[in-house]
Amino acid sequence: MDLFGSPYFCQRRIRTRKFASPNSPLDQEALDDLQSCIEGANDLLRSLGSRRDEDNTRQLQLHFMEMRGEIVSAKILCECESFEAEESPNTLENNSTMTSTICLDGKIATAGKDFLQINQNGSAVFILYKKLLSIKMNDFIEEVDLEPQFIDAEKNLRRKLAFNFGEFVSKNPNFLNLFFGVPLFCILTEYCGKDSIVFTTKGMVKGTISGIDRDQVTLLDNRGEIDIDLDEICYLKVINLK
Repeated sequence: MDLFGSPYFCQRRIRTRKFASPNSPLDQEALDDLQSCIEGANDLLRSLGSRRDEDNTRQLQLHFMEMRGEIVSAKILCECESFEAEESPNTLENNSTMTSTICLDGKIATAGKDFLQINQNGSAVFILYKKLLSIKMNDFIEEVDLEPQFIDAEKNLRRKLAFNFGEFVSKNPNFLNLFFGVPLFCILTEYCGKDSIVFTTKGMVKGTISGIDRDQVTLLDNRGEIDIDLDEICYLKVINLK
C-alpha cells in the first residue's frame, strides 16, 4: 500500500465481492471513438453557450496543452514602425506603420494564461495570444505521453501534492501554470540570464534577460539596459538553450 511515505497505517479495507460487467455493448475501440466524439461535441456546445470573455483564456490554454508535441506553423500579427524580423514576413504598409504577418514553425511545448510556447532547435519562442493570428498543424506528430501527468512521480512529490498542495504548487511556476494558468512574465523569470531576441512593434532587440516584472522585460546588451513593455512584444525568443 502506497502511504506517500507516512508512518501511519490506514484501516484495512473490508473485502467485498466484485461483479464486473461491461458498461457498453460496443468494443473498446468503438467506445473510445464515441466518447471522443461526445467530448468534442460537448466542448463545442460549451463554447457556443458561453459568453465571450477575452480575459478568460483558460479553455484556450487547455486546448493548446492537449496539442503538446505537435509540430505547428504559428502566424503572428504585428503592427510595427520598422521591420527586422528573422523570418520573411508579409507586410502591408499603412501610413507610418506596417502590419506584418510573421510565420514561425516549431513544436508546441506549453501554454499559459496569455501565451503560447513553441520550441525550435535550441530555442524557446513565446507568443502572446493577442498577437497570435492562427495555428496550422503539420502532418508530423511526435509521440508524447501526456496523461496521466504524475503516474511516475516520485513518492516525495506525490506526498507534497496530496498534503501540501497550495504551498508546494504556489512556489513552482510550472505546476502553477499546469493547474491554474499563469501569465507570461511568471514563466520568463526562469529565463533570467539567458540570451534572447525580442521582436516588438518598434523593431527587433537582442540581449540578455536581466529583469522581469508584470509589465515589462529588461534586456542587457553592450549599450546598457533596455526596458521593453510586454504589450509591445510580438514574440520573444530565448536562444542558445541546451
